[in-house]
Amino acid sequence: MPTDLLQQIIWNIKIRRAPTRHDNVDFEPIITRTSEIMPLSVVTGDKGYDSGENHVLVRELLHRFSIIPTRYERVPIWRTHGRYRKQMKRGYCNILYSTLLYFQRNKDETIISAIKRLFGEYITSRLIRIQNRELSFRCIAYNTNRLTNLAINLMFSTQPELSIL
Repeated sequence: MPTDLLQQIIWNIKIRRAPTRHDNVDFEPIITRTSEIMPLSVVTGDKGYDSGENHVLVRELLHRFSIIPTRYERVPIWRTHGRYRKQMKRGYCNILYSTLLYFQRNKDETIISAIKRLFGEYITSRLIRIQNRELSFRCIAYNTNRLTNLAINLMFSTQPELSIL
């Protein structure tokens, strides 16, 4: 679920019925579609997205910065394949910038928690396509709620300029 981490808005979503396969196969279509909607600056992912192809897609084709930690920490660097995966293994934990950006990924979990609090944890539909629609509508409703709250906060947070007599 690609999101804007500053405003906590969902940009794109991929719904899958059950965890029958890994999320890594959905990485390329979601990131390329999101980059067409909104310009990306940094792409963060958890260890499940650790792949040389994902780093190459983000860094060489989209010309952006990717922060995806390596899956197997105990494997030595010389046995790790891929230039960008070796970079992540060498400098991910030591670079303050990378760790601060990576921990912004926690806002994704905050968005999921907010959707569950606002609209409930359970899906009431029985058919799979209706369940997918229900989840999509919840994301749309969350974005509408979030944009409304941001607009209201912006309107009331600005103070009128004081005129000096």
